Amino acid sequence: FVDYHHSILTGTYQLPVENLSYRDAKTELFALDSLSKEISKYIGSIPTSPSFVLAHPDLRFGNIFVDDDFHILGIIDWEFTSTIPLQLFTPPPWVTGHDPDTMRIMRGLVRGPFRDEIFAEFRDVLQNKRETCSISEKLWHEWGYQQGQAGQEDNPIQRLPTIVQILRHPSSLMSVYYSSLFHMLFGPFANSDAEIGKFFDHPDNVSLVKQVELQIEKSKRYTQYLEDRGLLVEDVQSQQIREYLANTKHLLD
Repeated sequence: FVDYHHSILTGTYQLPVENLSYRDAKTELFALDSLSKEISKYIGSIPTSPSFVLAHPDLRFGNIFVDDDFHILGIIDWEFTSTIPLQLFTPPPWVTGHDPDTMRIMRGLVRGPFRDEIFAEFRDVLQNKRETCSISEKLWHEWGYQQGQAGQEDNPIQRLPTIVQILRHPSSLMSVYYSSLFHMLFGPFANSDAEIGKFFDHPDNVSLVKQVELQIEKSKRYTQYLEDRGLLVEDVQSQQIREYLANTKHLLD
């Protein structure tokens, strides 16, 4: 399962895109290489289970209907639901802090809590509910909270949701990796440009430098192909989204 989804992720970022810059190519390849190492390290450390569970891929709070007392009335958007291995079953990404778009809404519009506060409150509620609810008790054990390590960033409980979110949603690689896993690995004040520069300057990564060059060359040919056929359209919306993400990046810190 992991190998299959990892191959999709890798293949997604090998596809040519128009006007790819060296910075973007290096940023993507750095994240892919780093994530691949974490997959090898942490997926293997999680106890295996033959069980698969049905998992909703988009449990953002906008898809969860509740009444005035916050009792769940229903959940929508089931069309991309699939089964996943039990050991890859994690809480909703907005709870674990791996849904940057939702975090921007919570922090920027309603001055909501920090991601660590959301996760801690969720864990505390689940712990209290497990005394009277068998389902909460089951989730408590399945998510590993009984190990007493849920607040430590050097254990699979903290890093696994990041990996799972990216594997199930390849397009989230850049936003999720650099808002979460990058800082777990390099520290809360690490500068991504500096770390990426050191990575590609290292002699062990010469082959990856060549891969960046290949991606740039593929992008140039693809862009020229689109221009020659009048298919290259200025994507104003994507540019506005990139500007918005850059301007709201501080809300995730």
